Amino acid sequence: MGATCAKEIAPLDPALAAAGPQQDDEVSPGGSGSVAGSVRCEEEKSALSKDVHPGGRQSDEIHNLYDNFCSGGQPAPAQEKRRSIFGGRSSRRSFVAEGEVLYASSKLTSRLTGPWSVVIPKGTVFIGHKIPDTDAICSAIAASELFEGYPAKAGKLNTETEYVLQRFRVAEPDLFEDVSRSRGDSSICLVDHNQMSQVSDGVDLKKVIGVIDHHAFQSGTICTPFPIYTDIRPWGSACTIIAHAFIQHRHPLSKSSAGLMLAGIISDTLSLCSPTTTEFDHMMVTFLSYAAGVSDVDELAKEMFKAKSKQLETMNAYSLVRGDIKKFVTEEARTRTKLKMAIGVVECTNPVVVMNRKDELEDELRAFKLEEDADIAYLIVVDIVALLSEIICPDEDEVDLACQAFGGTVGENGTIKLEKGRVSRKLDFMPNLVKVLEKGWQKKKVEAPETRRIKRQSLAQVVYENGQSLG
Repeated sequence: MGATCAKEIAPLDPALAAAGPQQDDEVSPGGSGSVAGSVRCEEEKSALSKDVHPGGRQSDEIHNLYDNFCSGGQPAPAQEKRRSIFGGRSSRRSFVAEGEVLYASSKLTSRLTGPWSVVIPKGTVFIGHKIPDTDAICSAIAASELFEGYPAKAGKLNTETEYVLQRFRVAEPDLFEDVSRSRGDSSICLVDHNQMSQVSDGVDLKKVIGVIDHHAFQSGTICTPFPIYTDIRPWGSACTIIAHAFIQHRHPLSKSSAGLMLAGIISDTLSLCSPTTTEFDHMMVTFLSYAAGVSDVDELAKEMFKAKSKQLETMNAYSLVRGDIKKFVTEEARTRTKLKMAIGVVECTNPVVVMNRKDELEDELRAFKLEEDADIAYLIVVDIVALLSEIICPDEDEVDLACQAFGGTVGENGTIKLEKGRVSRKLDFMPNLVKVLEKGWQKKKVEAPETRRIKRQSLAQVVYENGQSLG
């Protein structure tokens, strides 16, 4: 079907181009360099698009378009699965297409244009979530280029993100407080999050006019006083959505922003090996690798993961537990009983460095539960090379819930190891835990409010005496 959705016609005559826009647009690669042999595409209405706005497209066509795109319009030859640099066979597609293949067949870029992406007003401040990761920072910077706005960060960057910015020679964004102060009453667009618990300190929801995200709406979703622009897609990263928007808007794309979005996708999808990875992520990696001039995406992924793991060696237990933790509130439908749960994730290439500090991390999880008044708290250590996960459980309730959710048993070191490939908090960890809660799981050890208050006071006193901060 993809081959019938668009057809190539003769290149546009320069004289006609000078005369102004015609009925069909000339394909533009969106990069800073020019590509020879640009073509026009004449769009034909798809048989599937009965309820689609004229000029739009059906997402079901994307698979065929991708095959045509990668093969330059020719049937793709059967190939053996490529071997990953990390060992074993990889199910990922080949990343980099040659320039003439990338734009010789214009079906991808022409058919992905249309009325899909939001249009955020000029001058908007783009801000990612608290404890920013690579996707949050890179999507904010790229969205600022696309919509002529200003990027901001919600906190200190991790070592992976710092490496990415240095590699593509992009300046680190200013803190949101500083950007907000200098930009006055600028509107705000949230990227890579939609939960109140993730919103940066100082963000006024009255100024939020948009959300670009790839996470599910849950009970803690932001509430705004006015309608806002939203672009929420079940893809692997926020950078995938924004890269797709560049194509839709046919907006010029700098090499640096292409590189940042490429890195954001690699980071959030674990180099396209996470179960959250979609066909759109594969396509955008191919497109962005060419636009950024990155010939070896595996090498980029390896260096990014190495940079991420380097930070773990110097982080204390407090930072390891809170470095990438998300809080959830679940409610049992029959009894209306609420349960507060937190899931922290540590991604690394050498999990031994983290697991050697298991006892210290368990104590820190107990402290976190007191500080945040949480009922359940986990720290999941993910080996991003072997795609294996190990759960650190601070108390018996966490062990019981996790064993029921994942069908595992407690190992000799007191942790629970998951089967290979379970590495996603969004698709693997949280849904399984919720299924058990929906069946009526209850905590076996419930402390009285007065007992928890006394423990919190004791913890606060210890923290104060050690000159630390609480929460």
